[in-house]
Amino acid sequence: MTITTKVKVSKYTFLFAIKEAYYIYNTLSNALLKINKNGYDILIKSQSQNDEINKNKIDNELYEELIFRRFLTENDRDEFLVYKAMVEGIRNSNDTMHLTVAPTMDCCFSCKYCFEKKSHSYFTNYTMDSIIGYVKKYKHIKSIHLTWFGGEPLMAIDKMQKFYNRFRPKWEKTFTSNIITTAFHITPEVIDILKEIEVSSMQITIDGNKDSHNKIKFIDSCDDVFSKILENIDLITEKASDIRIIIRVNITKENSKDYVGLYKSLCDRYRGKNVSITPAIVLNRGEHDDLNETSLFTKEEYVNFSVNLWNESKIGTAWTNYPDRFISECAIRNKNSLTIDSDGYVYKCWEVIGNKKHAVGRLEKGNIYDVNQIELNRNMFGADPLEDKNCSKCEYLPLCGGGCPIQRIENEFENGKNNVCTTYKNHISDLLSIYLEIKTLMQQYKN
Repeated sequence: MTITTKVKVSKYTFLFAIKEAYYIYNTLSNALLKINKNGYDILIKSQSQNDEINKNKIDNELYEELIFRRFLTENDRDEFLVYKAMVEGIRNSNDTMHLTVAPTMDCCFSCKYCFEKKSHSYFTNYTMDSIIGYVKKYKHIKSIHLTWFGGEPLMAIDKMQKFYNRFRPKWEKTFTSNIITTAFHITPEVIDILKEIEVSSMQITIDGNKDSHNKIKFIDSCDDVFSKILENIDLITEKASDIRIIIRVNITKENSKDYVGLYKSLCDRYRGKNVSITPAIVLNRGEHDDLNETSLFTKEEYVNFSVNLWNESKIGTAWTNYPDRFISECAIRNKNSLTIDSDGYVYKCWEVIGNKKHAVGRLEKGNIYDVNQIELNRNMFGADPLEDKNCSKCEYLPLCGGGCPIQRIENEFENGKNNVCTTYKNHISDLLSIYLEIKTLMQQYKN
């Protein structure tokens, strides 16, 4: 990185103080440094006045580190172009394929927030062979990641096994897979199949504590779905300890007060197991009038929930972790990423799976036919944050990536009103303050 003596604080740089300690963070480099008060004061003043930095007033070692970590720049426009180059590289990456596959669109539950178009369709041999034929044409692909989706995929566990047994002998390169499931249909036999077909992780959704969950997910054949699912998770940890389990607790205003107790109970139950628990905000992504919008968190309210969760109960969330070394983007923009329903219809995003008007085509004999070019263009190129005048100037863009592409597309083409901004917006110091506190506590624990 060649820099002249004329530099200023990058627009992607944030400065904040915690008591008597001073920090600087950059969303583009994802770097966090602790600095002295003199350096902090100089940088704050320069940033507020948009002035150049006088190199002679800053310690030389600190100055070089600020340059290297992109805290300082000659030109903010160049910093944006660095980010743009990274994103374009990801979009054009051509050696990995991500397939989201629904072996069925059927489900025994009818969750009121569900965005999927449920049907009683299941994989046929024809659809399986069409997918395999399509993949075989991409000889340059070095790895495939498969996400089992639905519907409830475990209602078609036999189809999953059959597809794997037809596909895997013809794919000798790197392969990984995970599954998103309710876990209601777990049995010892199902677990054996999941191990056989190389499922390495499971996201299992629950909707709060027993009372809350059983009001959302219920079925005539089971009086207590919540307890049944936990028993099934117990079974997985016993029979397949290598499979990582992420328990995703859907959070609304109606059940948020129960989260602390539920979290502690689950932690006690799965202590030492390959299980993690995380809260997740529920968005109304379906078409259900009975979903009361007043029960749903706004992003701002969810941030406050996460901050209070730590401050009051010392429970961290994914939001309070240090940001990953991410520069990344939703795979919807990559041509090698496809979502395929049980009838062979192809989508670019799993949030519209089963809704045929959003299909970009249909797989038959290894080819995609009846291509909906309008839908494909919108998914691949529409509502691009790199071309959005507000996003391209936003200091949070490298953290945010412009938000969910499908929600951006809805806003631009379907009069949607989705808030696509990151939950980090206006809260970066809150996030990093909690991260630093957690880090300090962990170090104390180790010592």
